[in-house]
Amino acid sequence: MEQDRKTIADGLLENGLDSIQHAMDHFSERNRRNGESRHEDKWIVLSIHHAAECVCNALLLCIEPDCSLFRLGTTIWYPSLTKTLDRLKTEPNHRKLTFAERHLLSLLGQLPDIRHKFMHRVAPEKVDVSIAAMCLIGILKHLDARYGTEASDIVSQSPPIETDIVASIRYQRLDEYGKFVESFLQEKYPNSLLQQCPSCSTKSVIHNYCEACFEELESIECPSCDVKVLFLPWERKIGTKNIECQDCGHYISIS
Repeated sequence: MEQDRKTIADGLLENGLDSIQHAMDHFSERNRRNGESRHEDKWIVLSIHHAAECVCNALLLCIEPDCSLFRLGTTIWYPSLTKTLDRLKTEPNHRKLTFAERHLLSLLGQLPDIRHKFMHRVAPEKVDVSIAAMCLIGILKHLDARYGTEASDIVSQSPPIETDIVASIRYQRLDEYGKFVESFLQEKYPNSLLQQCPSCSTKSVIHNYCEACFEELESIECPSCDVKVLFLPWERKIGTKNIECQDCGHYISIS
């Protein structure tokens, strides 16, 4: 029976990964169109909702293998996202989740209403896909933390696919997004002091790479205080000659 549960969980994750790839493709197309597209937005929301349902059901099976939600009489049953989220938020399941995962569940709880607007009502002219984008980044962080699956394992492109996803988050929610990502990174790098990204201002930089906005950065050592100062590669290209050290205020030449 235990092997059956593992097989089911693996199958759910595989099904979810397919929908994640589908959502990523639509985010890329949305970004290429430089704006909102009802067609892309619809399939982004539907794909992420389906991915969330699969991933959350796999998580529930992992932490509560004998959960009654997966049985309907003698038949295997797969609960809806809403029911699975409610079950994950109850004890003792809730305490088996990390702080970042609990934050993710809270965001995922906002998906069903957006999904219902497309599935059961007249499709809205405009939809803010910020929540869907944040949920997808969160799902990717969760898959990395729990299973070692990275976004590049799903879709490999340069620049990374995540840049298209983050570009869809409205600026009013970027601060919320930054704190959300930081919670995952604090768990991923518990003994590391992550630097603040000069692009998105999130403490999310490891090895000159921002894991929130996914920018490749350059760095130079401050001759005044010996701190590594980060800057964006295009700053040199546009003729920026000096950058300020955020620790001591010293101006450093990068020309």
